[in-house]
Amino acid sequence: MKSALKHLVVGISRRCPPVRTLAEVIVRNNALTPDTYGYLRARFIENGDNHEVDRSTRKALVEKFERIDREVAIGTSPTDGLFLAEILLNLDAEGVLVECGCFAGGSSSKISLIASILGRTLLIFDSFEGLPEVEAEYLRDSHCRRNEEWQLDWTPGKFKGSLELVRANIQMHGSLEACDFIQGWFEETLTADRLPEQIAFAFADVDLANSSTCCFTSLWPRLSSRAVYATHDAAYLKVLQVFYNSGLWSNGRGSTPPILFGAGFGLCNESPHLGYMVKGEDVSVEYLKGLTIDK
Repeated sequence: MKSALKHLVVGISRRCPPVRTLAEVIVRNNALTPDTYGYLRARFIENGDNHEVDRSTRKALVEKFERIDREVAIGTSPTDGLFLAEILLNLDAEGVLVECGCFAGGSSSKISLIASILGRTLLIFDSFEGLPEVEAEYLRDSHCRRNEEWQLDWTPGKFKGSLELVRANIQMHGSLEACDFIQGWFEETLTADRLPEQIAFAFADVDLANSSTCCFTSLWPRLSSRAVYATHDAAYLKVLQVFYNSGLWSNGRGSTPPILFGAGFGLCNESPHLGYMVKGEDVSVEYLKGLTIDK
């Protein structure tokens, strides 16, 4: 009963800013329960005790993240931001950061703050026109954790955020100086002449299975050793079929797919869509664990 009520409140909070603010206060005060925002927030900050990005810097970062969650339309959850931040702060890979699909620039603002700390560039790829028109088979997907009534159609124009809006939000809440913007549909922009030689981190939040295919097949070959490919679509069955298609990996991307952490169920209840893969056949367990918050 408590779990069902919690999920109901979280669902309502994402649609109603006042309720979301109240929910954030309640969750932050419940810091003893593992895998909740309050617990992970505390652990993320404490990780600064043994890290070059120290506790005070992390606390300030979290406070900026929370302001973004309050003031910017955003498709990711507060715990998603913490997971991505911990990954980024512990990356041992060469290259730039890439984001595909930025909506109104909420996640972009968070990632840009980390990019600024690390002295890396964030390349943001988006149509800035919302979702594209697609064939009927891609208009709906099945969610591993939700019933069919939950799923909305991926209609053209959904999740539109103009370039001007995204830039303004990053200017207000993130680090615009760390960002470069590449406007257009992924099929037109994720090309050899537009992509960097090395990518250390890629984050795709694109919803559609065909867009997931385009992003992954374009970006994965450019990921350097120990780089991370993160997706906010790890709960969708058609997207998972993309990642575990044998032809995808036999086509020069390695014979065995790497672990997709969060496949089907996300990284925790409050990050039900987030998953990631680490590139490299010789990645150590210690490195993989170092990317997590609860070390």
